[in-house]
Parts: sequence; structure tokens; C-alpha cells
Amino acid sequence: MIVTNKVLLDNARRGGYAVPAFNVDNLESVIGVLRAAENTGRPVIVQTIPRTLKYGGIPAYSALVRALYKGNPDISIHLDHGGDVAICKACIDAGYTSVMIDGSALDFYGNVALTKEVVGLAHPMGISVEGELGTIGGKEETEAQVRYTEVAEAEEFVALTGVDSLAIGVGTAHGVYKGVPHIAVDRIEEIAAKVDVPLVLHGASGLSDDVIRACIKAGISKINFATQLRQAFTAGLKQGLAANPDVFDPKVYLPAAIDRVREAAEQIILLCNMDAKSSD
Repeated sequence: MIVTNKVLLDNARRGGYAVPAFNVDNLESVIGVLRAAENTGRPVIVQTIPRTLKYGGIPAYSALVRALYKGNPDISIHLDHGGDVAICKACIDAGYTSVMIDGSALDFYGNVALTKEVVGLAHPMGISVEGELGTIGGKEETEAQVRYTEVAEAEEFVALTGVDSLAIGVGTAHGVYKGVPHIAVDRIEEIAAKVDVPLVLHGASGLSDDVIRACIKAGISKINFATQLRQAFTAGLKQGLAANPDVFDPKVYLPAAIDRVREAAEQIILLCNMDAKSSD
């Protein structure tokens, strides 16, 4: 079934695993991610950022996922890093089952007010909401300085907003890491002990398997992967073009890109479920 993030992440929190959330950009990445989910039998979140939606149009991605999805395992369709109420509403209207409102660039109470407004819009429609507190390094829609999420603020933020999940800043970054990242696993544990909603880790592409498993054990229930899939797609595209230098039909050279995305997604799915306590 196509469900909300709340359904998937509440199950993950109970089961001691994480649901990988894959940023998709085109038809081929959607096909690759859905094939990986089907092959592994494990839930995934298919998500898009606003830049992708500007590129292809908001209705296109939900329609792609719904047209290609075969009914098993459970998945959700999620807006990643929504910057305002309007884009959250547009995604809900287009068939997204979950949205993220990112007010992390605002002051604490500005973030609370924006997030609470989206929760008030989404919850009556059966849509789950992810908020963000603290900052994630690297470049998404804007540049931001990394600020770790404070435990007391996380507790207050969840209570005031009613969010279904919370993305926290613990040292991760979007994009390609320069040097070895230092992730505050102890901060994840501290926040997980105080809040009653699943926690989200952004910027996981490039983290070691050991660090990802440690984050899951500490209390992370959703992990975002974008760069890793884009790298896989690009490598597969190059492979397909090199193997067919005289071909101009995309249907001949793009299957290699789909397969590389599928392989990368399968590896990530298995990693995120490695320490699961039980099956759904």
C-alpha cells in the first residue's frame, strides 16, 4: 500500500530499523528505487526536493510513483525540504502522503509557527508531517551553518507543533563530504530518549555502514539518501553510453542507469534493515 511516513516510521521505531528515503529525479530513478523495494520486500520512502519539482512539475512525480508501484511492500510519497505552506499544500493536492516543512532557518518560535501551520493543514487530510530543528550542513535550497539540535528544544518543538517525525542536526551534510564526517551519535540517543516521535537523519550519502548502523541503534528511524543515487545513476548512464556509442535511443542506454540505481538502493535498504528486531 501507499501509506504515510507516520505508518512506516512508527513501525521502524518499534522494530529497531530505519526506512531509507530516496530522492528521485526522473523516471529511471523511480523505476530503480521501486524495483529495489520489490526485490528486498522492505518499505521505502520515495521523495523529491523542491528543485526537482520545479524541474519536472509537482504532479509528475506522484503520478510516476503511483503508475509504477505494484502494491508491495508499503511505500510513501514524500516532499523533502518543503520551504513554505504553499508547496506542502500543492504536494498534498498532487497525491503526496507526507510532507516535510523545513523552518530550520527561522528562529525557534518562527519555526514552530510555520511547522504548526503545516501540521494543521496536513493532519485533517490524513497526511503526516516531518519538521526540522537544528541545521544540516551542505547545500540544499540554501547554505546554512551546522547547528546541532538541542535536546530540550527538540522536546519542546515536538510538543508545540505536533509533528509526526523530526529531522535533527547531528553533524551530517547534504552533498559530497569533504573529509571524514563526525556524527554526534550520543546526541541522537539523548534526543530519542526525550521525544516520542521517530527521528530523521539527513545527508547520509557517504557515511560508513558502521556509522549508519550506530545512528539507527541510537534512535534514527528514517535516513535520507540523494547524492548516492545520483552518483549511481550517472555512473550507469556513462556505462550505457560507453557500451552503445553509436546509439541515440535512450531506451537502449538508460537501462544501465536504472540497474545501478536499483543496486545502490538495494544495498542501502539491506543496511538499514540489518539490525531489525522483527519483520513487519
